Amino acid sequence: MEKSIGVTKARDQFKSIVDEVQYRGDKYIINRHGKPAVAVVPVEIYENWKKERMRLLELIQEVQAANPDAQPDEVMRDVLEAQQAVRSQISQTE
Repeated sequence: MEKSIGVTKARDQFKSIVDEVQYRGDKYIINRHGKPAVAVVPVEIYENWKKERMRLLELIQEVQAANPDAQPDEVMRDVLEAQQAVRSQISQTE
């Protein structure tokens, strides 16, 4: 479950927030001055994000290496397609 909480309240309830995230898989958006400032998510989601980000960077390098003479707009289009593919895979694992 995703919850939203102010930074002052989050500070007061930090231990219970950590417990909920760690043991129940809850996610928190912590707001400062009414705007999202940070997200607290289970470490598995964070680790998966790092792994998928590395895959995206590798895909970008592959596209660049395979198309050394490509126009920058073409490369950007390919990069965006790869990014969408990675995001699709991420959403399927969550």
